[in-house]
Order: sequence, then structure tokens, then C-alpha cells
Amino acid sequence: MQAQATVPSKRSSTAGSKRRLRVLMIFVLCFMSWAAVNIWGQFAKLHEKSGVVTNMQQQLVEANKLKEQTKKEIARLHNDEYLDQIIRRDFHYSKTGETPLSVSKSQ
Repeated sequence: MQAQATVPSKRSSTAGSKRRLRVLMIFVLCFMSWAAVNIWGQFAKLHEKSGVVTNMQQQLVEANKLKEQTKKEIARLHNDEYLDQIIRRDFHYSKTGETPLSVSKSQ
């Protein structure tokens, strides 16, 4: 009688293991799908952020150029001759004894 009892238990244990394997595979498939969706979303965010970083790097380069120009201008402002040129150009001053000339553009 034991021989007959072991045969049905083998069938039920094989069916049970197949069922457990199927449930495990469904769980793994669901987990992998969830992970793939999250990774896809992360790549989209990464692409967006890399665009922002590129834009910021361009702004940094422009700001550094402006900074260098400003430093050069400050260095030039310590020169008296350059200050005279700026005052004459912007404020229309002239030295004593000079006659200012105004040139009109004819059309």
C-alpha cells in the first residue's frame, strides 16, 4: 500500500513545485518590469539634467569671459591717460586751450 501512496504524492509534489515555480516566475517578471520602468524614468531625468548642466556650463564660460573683461577694464582705469579718454568721450570735456569740434553727419 505504501507504493500506491507514494505515486500520487510524487504527482502532487511535482504539480506543487510547478505551481510554486510559476508563481515565482510571475513575481520575478513583475519585479523586472517594475525595475525596467524605473530605470527608463531615471534615464529620462538624467537626460534632462545633463541638458541643464550643459546650459549652466555655457553660462559659466560667458560669466568668466565677462569677469576677465571687467578685470582688464579695472586695470586700465588705474591709468590716467585712459581716464582722460573716457572723460573726454563720455562727458565731452576738453583740456584748456582745446577747441571742441562737432561733426555733423550729412545725409
